[in-house]
Parts: sequence; structure tokens; C-alpha cells
Amino acid sequence: MIRRVDNKKDADICDTLLNKLILDEERYDKKINKNFIVKDYFSNVIKNQDNILLIEEENNRIIGYVFAKKINDDDVSSYIGYLIDGLFVQEEYRHQGLGKRLLIEIIKMCESTGASYIDINVMYKNEDAKKLYKELGFNDFKVSLRKELH
Repeated sequence: MIRRVDNKKDADICDTLLNKLILDEERYDKKINKNFIVKDYFSNVIKNQDNILLIEEENNRIIGYVFAKKINDDDVSSYIGYLIDGLFVQEEYRHQGLGKRLLIEIIKMCESTGASYIDINVMYKNEDAKKLYKELGFNDFKVSLRKELH
């Protein structure tokens, strides 16, 4: 079951999942600080009704989330969009379509606000994620390049 988070208890569980996501991303970015711990992030995020935090539950256990925040285009102030700023599914539930269902639901919610676009960022080497996003209609839009100095 997918539902919107509106309480601190569920937001705190999403913080725990975000910490797992950060550790997962070390596969793509070796400079991720493994000791960094997220706390109270989502409990603050859900205070803004423009933000959307959805969870997938099974047997009263949160097994995944997706988070989108409203953004304004710097060039055109009336051009409103969303940035999907986190998607995570517990490892044992992956490859079952849960991430796709979460994304479809958050896309519908963003569309219902009248937003003009949705952005999503992905690590370059995360081929599974890129494949899913393209399947749902996301297209290449920007490229960020990085030069490692140390």
C-alpha cells in the first residue's frame, strides 16, 4: 500500500531508509561519508505541504519511499516543477516493481499540482535506475561532470 507520510514516526523511519540509500550510493561515489547520519530530515520536510513523501508498506512495515520537493525554475518564475530527491526500496523487496509503483504515484501527485516538469538526479553508473526512469518517460536533460582532485 502506498500512502503519503504525515507523521514523525513514519518520517523517522524514512530517515533510516535514507541512511541506507546513502550507503548504497557508495557503489557509485567512493567519497560518500559512511559515518554521516541523517536525523529529523523528513520530519522537517513534511511540514511543507508542497513536499511529497510517499511510502510503500507491507504488513505495517515501511519497505520503500520516494520524496519530491517543489522547485522554481530560475529562468521563469511561473514555471513550477518538482525534483524527485530520493527513491529507496529495501534490498529484499527490489526487482518487484515497488520503485516503479512509487514513481508512478508521485508523478501523478506532481501532475495534479499543475507542475510543468519533474527532474530526477541519478548517479552516472546506476544503470538500473536510469533504465527505470527512462521507462517512465524521463529523458536526458543535463549532464554534470566532475574532476576528482584527490
